[in-house]
Amino acid sequence: MQPSGAIADLRMLLERILEKTFPRESGAARMQQVALFTLIYVLQGDDEPVTARRLAELSGQPEGDVGQKVKKLIALDLVERTQILNKQGRGRAYHLTVKQNRRTKPLTKAIAKAASKRK
Repeated sequence: MQPSGAIADLRMLLERILEKTFPRESGAARMQQVALFTLIYVLQGDDEPVTARRLAELSGQPEGDVGQKVKKLIALDLVERTQILNKQGRGRAYHLTVKQNRRTKPLTKAIAKAASKRK
């Protein structure tokens, strides 16, 4: 069975993204980064802010692990964080969004292209 055109396109784009965007990471780390980036991108339009806690709850991962992965995305200039009022009164909470720059353009374009083919 041959993959549909949308899946084939997505595969090609993801392979390029994995090779070029996260070149010094292990294969497993690159997969995690792409998944986390995609999750932030998809959720950033919601009314509820995208935070490490929310991502941890959605993924079933410890918040500290998610926070470390988010820090890598920030260091790669792919994601930015903005401090928000923490309703629970402990520590600081940050709203995460995908940056709009030359590094994120291939990632967001691949996600948008895959989403448009599904319609």
